[in-house]
Amino acid sequence: MFDIAVFGAGASGLCAALAAARLGRRVLLVERTSLLGGSNTLSLVGPLMGFTFRGQPIVRGIAQEIVDRLMQRGGSPGHIPDPLGVTDTITPVDAQLLRQVLFDLVRAEPNLTLLLNTWVTKCRMEQGQIRSVHVLGRDGELDVEAGIYIDATGDGDLALSAGVPFTFGREADHLAQPMTMIFRIRNVDFSAVRRYMQAHPDQFVLSPNALSQPYTAISGYFDLVRQAREDGTLHVDRDRILLFEGVHPGEALVNTSRVLRLNGTSSRDLTLAEMEGRSQVDDLLHFLKTRVDGFAGAELVETGCAIGVRETRHFHCMKTMTAEDIIQNSVFPDSVAVCAFPVDIHDPNGAALTWDHSLPCYDIPFGVMVSEHVQNLLITGRCVSATHEASASLRITPTAMALGQAAGTAAHLALDTQTIPALLDPAGLQRLLLDTGAIPSRKYVTD
Repeated sequence: MFDIAVFGAGASGLCAALAAARLGRRVLLVERTSLLGGSNTLSLVGPLMGFTFRGQPIVRGIAQEIVDRLMQRGGSPGHIPDPLGVTDTITPVDAQLLRQVLFDLVRAEPNLTLLLNTWVTKCRMEQGQIRSVHVLGRDGELDVEAGIYIDATGDGDLALSAGVPFTFGREADHLAQPMTMIFRIRNVDFSAVRRYMQAHPDQFVLSPNALSQPYTAISGYFDLVRQAREDGTLHVDRDRILLFEGVHPGEALVNTSRVLRLNGTSSRDLTLAEMEGRSQVDDLLHFLKTRVDGFAGAELVETGCAIGVRETRHFHCMKTMTAEDIIQNSVFPDSVAVCAFPVDIHDPNGAALTWDHSLPCYDIPFGVMVSEHVQNLLITGRCVSATHEASASLRITPTAMALGQAAGTAAHLALDTQTIPALLDPAGLQRLLLDTGAIPSRKYVTD
């Protein structure tokens, strides 16, 4: 019997488990893969975006501790200005070193038990509460019992089993944002890349001072991509190349492949997506090497262990974030995290990428994690209660980390006060988040 059981050890679940364990709770962390870190380590998602707003930190706590540890190991330069102008700063990370840092954090926590390669299969419910969760591992089946359960699986596997209602993808047609197979290359000549950018600035999305910065990010080559698609040498439903310079010299992460109209919760569709995504990697690498200055000597280093999934289920909780909440820079009395990232939508049915060019900064209320249907369940990460448009903003990693720390802290407080999460005092939760280094609301951000 554990105090708290967390399912999913991605960015959000890991922070939830660490937060609760550090507050003295006996925590079980269950992960279906063999890695910690979710999409950042499995799918090479990076750089991290959204740690700051107008130069001020808006995400700290465990998330910032992870970045600090990475910097100490040479795995990140820290928060640097975003050359694309999409957000305030970006945080490049070395995925390999990130894996090491995350395992170091778990090993150092005596109250935390980790169980990898283990899947949620179903849960047992009684009187509106989860009584146990049935999991399947390499060595058989197991029933997990805890006081509070946290679903951080990304797709809401536990919430689904518990009967929490949800919307899949966007409301109009239930299509989700496309999946992407990110890949890492080396031997990129960034001096040649930057010369081309300086000669063709109209072909790129750039912040005003992007070309004076030492770090290179690319959202562009619009004409080259259009020409290659028209002449049949590029077969990816994308209007641009999106890539980011890596942590190490000559290295780049390419976030350009696009797998459309498939369901990230379907084994069949995920199989198709993995095959299609890796085919697109070959297609894109050939395009870069043969059509783009600076990439002639580029070599493939690695692809993600799993294709990156942007969106699946949005579970219905006490509160639902909307695009209006983001546009209005909303502050909530029960806020537990701050996000500064635009509504960034990869078209679920085409090649376009759209975002609101004015950068918002808004609160996320605790209610988006609290189920009205299951009393002892919290939901965190990208499947919290949000519309398709709102999720396209708040799904970023630093926000997921902040929500995870809030979920673990709330679970501890619920046990401490012998109540259910829905009845927690928001002010008490905010105070404890502040005490543990987190930033629960814009009220605590100095502009």
